[in-house]
Amino acid sequence: MGERDKSQEDRVAKLFEKARSDLKIEKLTRIKHRDELEQTVCTRVLKGAFPQHASTNTSAYYQTAQPDSISPELYKIASFKDRPLAYTPAERYSVAVWRTKDSQTGEIIYWVGVQLYWSAATEFFDY
Repeated sequence: MGERDKSQEDRVAKLFEKARSDLKIEKLTRIKHRDELEQTVCTRVLKGAFPQHASTNTSAYYQTAQPDSISPELYKIASFKDRPLAYTPAERYSVAVWRTKDSQTGEIIYWVGVQLYWSAATEFFDY
């Protein structure tokens, strides 16, 4: 069983934003609480694995022992700049991080999910 780690979410968000800045890609607004993303990551912690093809152009899911380092999955989602969401550009993103301890080694493992989202207005009218 794991628990949400908001401080690591902030660190992952800073890495995401730094990667976008370094690549000179427009800044996205962060959504600090997104139920669906948090539930997805939590469910995967309980099941013990992310699906094999969990990451897409608009999302990234991965495990890491070093959340302060940019992973290939995080870099890939941060560098995405096409119009991924039905020809509407992503304007926002959210991060969810769960901390767990490996029962055999005692090592701390972080389960990370990053998702891109439309603007709040587009999302409101779409749903």
